[in-house]
Order: sequence, then structure tokens, then C-alpha cells
Amino acid sequence: MSRFMDKVLLIFMVFVISAAAFEGFFVKWHFNEIYKHDRNSFKVMYEGTAHKPFVYRQLLISVSKGITEILPNETKETLINKIKKDNFLADKFKKVRIEDKFLIEYYTVYFLAFLCLFASVFVWRKICIDLTGDSIAGTLAPLAFTIIFPYLQTNGGHFYDFSELLFFSLATYFALKGHYLALIFMTPIAAHNKESFFFFLLTLYPLLRRIQTRKNAIMVLGISMLLAGLTYLLTFSKFAGNAGFTAEYHLIHNVIVSVICAYFFAVYLLCKKTYTKSPLISYAFFLIFIVVMFILCGSEFPLNLFDKLGHTYSIIGGEYAFLLHLVLIFWIIKSAWKFLDRSLKNHAFLALAINTPLIMFFGIVYEFRNWSIMYPTFIILIAFYFKEKIKEAGFLSEA
Repeated sequence: MSRFMDKVLLIFMVFVISAAAFEGFFVKWHFNEIYKHDRNSFKVMYEGTAHKPFVYRQLLISVSKGITEILPNETKETLINKIKKDNFLADKFKKVRIEDKFLIEYYTVYFLAFLCLFASVFVWRKICIDLTGDSIAGTLAPLAFTIIFPYLQTNGGHFYDFSELLFFSLATYFALKGHYLALIFMTPIAAHNKESFFFFLLTLYPLLRRIQTRKNAIMVLGISMLLAGLTYLLTFSKFAGNAGFTAEYHLIHNVIVSVICAYFFAVYLLCKKTYTKSPLISYAFFLIFIVVMFILCGSEFPLNLFDKLGHTYSIIGGEYAFLLHLVLIFWIIKSAWKFLDRSLKNHAFLALAINTPLIMFFGIVYEFRNWSIMYPTFIILIAFYFKEKIKEAGFLSEA
């Protein structure tokens, strides 16, 4: 009875934290009704008229359509009347505007996206416990990541972000466990959700090699990537006439941001290296840094990128590449990187090598959501970080 109630309590805690995180997302972004333009709102996504590349992310929309189509007309009418009478989304979130004909569909996608986030916590919990051998650290890591997830949805947040997280978690689990058939069968579904899954598959090779032979790992990835590619071709051809482009380009913008980041890092290294030998030179570097910072703050491309505030969880806090967030991410990586084995490190290197050029060309480098291919590595690092802190406190847990 005690173990049963422990599981019930765990499920309840995961539910509450997932619900809080999902509301943190929804308050900020809804399903894009807050935008003045109509490139990717729920209405145009559902009608299939959204701009490319947003319109490609159709999985939850497709599931919603399937559920709606199998419902009897009487049931639909009853549900619509019930929702219209007590439309808690529209009442609570004043910017939400749902047309009557999309009421069932909107709520279906809403709950499907939440369930994806809820389910992903349990998958990541299993992965982290298996890797760390610590049930407490393995439980805390996905819960911590879940509650900070809305902070990663900077400059935009979408319902398919949550299904992407779930598929990344399942793919990581299948690769670690050697369940290659499950990975292959899941691939078309995950690819229908978002194009990023094709690239994420490439990062799984080191994880597959933990159990599989080189030949089997290459074969599994080859088949999976072929299925993903075919899925994308079908999707691209279906929406070929939509407005927009297959990808949006932000290379020049990202190069400027990267140069600024490199400059900050270089100043830090120079000051650190020269301070003990010559404090005056170190102070000179820092003075130049301050002057350049003031110059850039007055330009059209400001440094307020690093101190921009937002309203996640309805409280003023950092957004974009907020300096404190960057420092915390760096600290977790610095503290936990040494605990990863070779396969996990190779997976991280591959993810970084793939994610970086994709963002430089097609994303926004300071939008954390665009670094989603790195999510698995970050969650695992959080788990090892917690394990080390638990060990330092003299408290050990059993897996």
C-alpha cells in the first residue's frame, strides 16, 4: 500500500508541476492569437493555410482532426454547448479568441500538448535514473527542466514544442535501451510533428552504439532517416503552395550576436589571465569593454539582448539570452560534464555540431527554444548535477 501511495504522490507532483509549466507557456503565447499577424495562429494552422515552415508541424492538429471526425454529431453539439457555457480558457486568458467551429479542436490540442509534457517527465525520469543510478536526482532533473521550460520558449512558444520534447525523450530512451524497432516505427510520427527530428536522429548514433553493433546502429539510423525524409517530402509537397519559405534565414543577425558573445568571453579571459601579472592591463581591458558596451547600447542592435525582461509565470524575469540564465547553464555544464561517459559526450558533441549551424542559418541564436536538439544533454547534466550535490550533502538514494 505504501509503494502504491508513493506512486500516486509522484504522479500528482508531476501533474501539478507540468500543469504549472504549461500554464506558464500558455500565459505567454497561447496558440499565437496574441500576434497581430496571422502567420501561424491556431485557426490557420488548423485550416492548413499557415505560413511555411509553421504549417509543416501538423501532428497534434492531425490527431485533433481524427478525434473530432469520429465523434457523433450529437456529441459534438453537446461538447460545443458545454464549452461555450463554461469556456475557462477564454474566460481566464482574455487574449484567447476561439471561433465556435474550432472549440473542440482547440481544447483537444490544448490537452494533447499538456499530456505530451506530462508524459515526457516520466520518460526522462526513467532515463536519468538509469544513467545516474540515483532515484532522487533522476526524479528532480526532469521536474526542474519542466518548470524552467517556459523560460526556454523565448521569442515564441508553440504547442508542438511539447510533442517535440516527448519524441526526443522517447528516441533517447529507445536508443539507450537498444529498442531500434520502436525507434523506427515512431520516426514517421515524430517527423510529422516537426522537421527537427530528422536532425536529432543523427545525434543518436553514440547512444545506439552502447548496445548495438556499428552495422546495426547505421542500419537503424539509415532506415529511420529515410522514413523521416519521406514524411517531410509528403508534408512539403502538401503545403507547397502556402506563403512563406521552407526555412527562415537569420545568418547576418546571428553572426552579430555571436561576435558580441565572443567579445564578452574574450574580455573575461583576458582580464582573468592578466590580472595577477598586471592588474593595470586587466583594468584597461575592462575599461575598453565598458566603453564598447555603451556604444553598442546606443546602436540599433543593442546589448539589452542580455538583460531583457519578460513575464514568465506572470512575474518579471529574464528572457532571451539573459545573463543570469547563461551563467546558470554554464555552471551546470561545468559542474556535471565530467560525469558523462564517452557515448553521452559524443552525443552532446554531435548535437552541438548539428544544432549550431541550423540555428546560425535558420533560427535565432539567443532563442533558447531553437537549441531543442541539446535538451537531452541538458536534462542529463541536470541529473548528474543533482546527484553530485546529494552526494556532497552526505545523502545517498537508491535507484
